[in-house]
Amino acid sequence: MSKNKTIKRELKEEIDLLDIMLTSLVELLEEKEIITQEEWEKRIKKNVSIKD
Repeated sequence: MSKNKTIKRELKEEIDLLDIMLTSLVELLEEKEIITQEEWEKRIKKNVSIKD
């Protein structure tokens, strides 16, 4: 496997892990009634300036 493909694979694995971690965090916060999924998404959109 080329170095470039290895780096891309490693980056994909890191991104996947971060996604799982964030999802788990939001689920925990929802269970504890600290934040809802909708509030979480709204905050993300605000912070990355995504327009609906």
